Amino acid sequence: MKEIITTGKSLESIRQEWSLEWSCSPEELILEVIDKPGVFRRSWKVRVKLPETASDETIPEDTGVSWDGIKYTIFPGRQVETIVPFPLAGRLVHEAKEIMKEFSVQKGDTFEFHPEIKEGGLTWDIEVLSDGSKALAKVKHEHSGRYVLAGEIPKLKMLPLERFITWEALPDSGEIRTEEDLKRELAEKGIIYGIRPNIWVEFLTIDGRGEVLVAEHTPPVQPIQPQLIDFVGEPVFEDGEDEEKIDFFGCKLRICEKDEILARKILGKEGTPGVDIFGNIISVDKIKDFGFKLKKNVYLSEDGLEVKASCPGTPLRGNNYTYLVEQAYILNKDVDLEIGSIDFPGDVNIGKDVKDGFYIYSGGKISVQGSVSGASLKAETGLVVKNNIIASKIMIGEKHVFRSQFFKGLQDVDEELYLCLAQVEQLQNISGNTNAGQLLKIVLEKNFQQLPKKSEDLEKLLDNKDPDYISQELEVAIRTIKHFLVGLGPLQLKNLLYLKNSLKVVDHFLENKYDLIPESVVCDTNYVQNSEISCAGDLICKKGIYNSTVKTEGNLKIHGVCRGGEITCAGDAYIWELGGSYMSPTILRLAKNSHLTVEYCHSNIIIYLGKELVRIDEDVQKLEIYREKTALQVEKIKWDGRN
Repeated sequence: MKEIITTGKSLESIRQEWSLEWSCSPEELILEVIDKPGVFRRSWKVRVKLPETASDETIPEDTGVSWDGIKYTIFPGRQVETIVPFPLAGRLVHEAKEIMKEFSVQKGDTFEFHPEIKEGGLTWDIEVLSDGSKALAKVKHEHSGRYVLAGEIPKLKMLPLERFITWEALPDSGEIRTEEDLKRELAEKGIIYGIRPNIWVEFLTIDGRGEVLVAEHTPPVQPIQPQLIDFVGEPVFEDGEDEEKIDFFGCKLRICEKDEILARKILGKEGTPGVDIFGNIISVDKIKDFGFKLKKNVYLSEDGLEVKASCPGTPLRGNNYTYLVEQAYILNKDVDLEIGSIDFPGDVNIGKDVKDGFYIYSGGKISVQGSVSGASLKAETGLVVKNNIIASKIMIGEKHVFRSQFFKGLQDVDEELYLCLAQVEQLQNISGNTNAGQLLKIVLEKNFQQLPKKSEDLEKLLDNKDPDYISQELEVAIRTIKHFLVGLGPLQLKNLLYLKNSLKVVDHFLENKYDLIPESVVCDTNYVQNSEISCAGDLICKKGIYNSTVKTEGNLKIHGVCRGGEITCAGDAYIWELGGSYMSPTILRLAKNSHLTVEYCHSNIIIYLGKELVRIDEDVQKLEIYREKTALQVEKIKWDGRN
């Protein structure tokens, strides 16, 4: 052993200095501290020792390898500083300890390498899932052989064993099972269905350990059940219940149009049974089909898959597959903030009152068991109000009201225009003036001052689009008449032929459109005050009408008092008592051929029969006004004002 006492600035510098001096590794030196640096000393004082090791002369230049049939012994060469193990190929041992990572080599070290030796063979273990859906084989397929370390290793500072180890194949010495063994085992386990083709090839191609799917069942395909797509909502009654007792308000009213789809059926599909790997049949559910049950006002589409409404109304769903459409909306409550306004294509029946600010629009008939106050009501086929109508706006048969107004306006323009054109032609013949436009303007300004205004009003009515009633040809005729009658239009006219052709179209329409008022349109009420009523049919009032504007295209019957306001009637009128207040004059306008009967009539009454005015200046009874052979007849008996 070499030994010396020396000083230095640090232990590391001392170690480096003497390792160079003695030609050894710094790690081989042993340092014993004698004095540490202090107040009076700035350097370390240590004893340096170098244990006896193999001399460089005894260490070979190249790395040596020897094999004893079980293990390799490795003698690192002089330049080798580290050795790197290769655990996959075998164990590297130094001084009876296995080395798992890079290791520093000291001079004189020797190492043992125990290579991995495999016997090889082909074995498997088949597992079957409990539900019989699959059979899996866990295969072990290894080849016989061992890892061989090269006999010669070049001079390297780092010795990685992986670079110098190779695989040497040997004849298989382990258990080797055959394809026949596999088939026999499958048969023993009862696996007869769903065996995959070429599975033996997969067994052979596995290197090491792996898993092979041997057999697989054919899974069942469950049926697709028919589905109902509902556009109406939850059922409101079950089969066997009386659908006439439906609580419409509770149904959360929904409106449908004609031919609207209420429900749709999505066809199902039958399922396909499956087979497990043992050949057992796996059953599937049966398809559960259903059919629609149709009640009133619904029909099936041609393919039978859709339920459609045959008319507008309230669609209802009975049970899951029963459908109907109600044409009536029944509400045994007030129409107020809780309910809101109603817009319904069929009949509307209200069990109580209609409150201020709300409206009811019906494509059929409206029936109100209570009163109507400050509301707006529109019904196409009729109205019944058991109690009173106060400060409300009522329209019965709006379409027919418009048609009647249009028809009468057209008649008026037609009559005056014929007279006007006749006078223009007469002037042409007398004066010899052929300027038809100039003569037309003169005649209009002198004899037919209201005709241009009437033609304008008639054209405005065309804004109410009614293609079922007004043809395009008639519309063109009306606009032509208005164009040549208003403003400077007459001066643009070169020939009366334009207006005459238009009149021919108008005449044809008037001859074929006489049935304007349907018999079923009736407004029946008890009492009316401060209201506006337009009715396309008859109007019946049991008690009285006060300070209201009433227009009816049919007959008028007031079995009580009619006082104040203005009444217009296109048919016959019967009034029990007419007028009676000097503060609010009563005006009655009847058609040219109407028949008026008044049991008691007060003074201050203005009555028009067509264009003829009849003023009643004294109280009379048994008043009758009618036309006989074009002559107006007025029959009355003086009345003292007392019933």
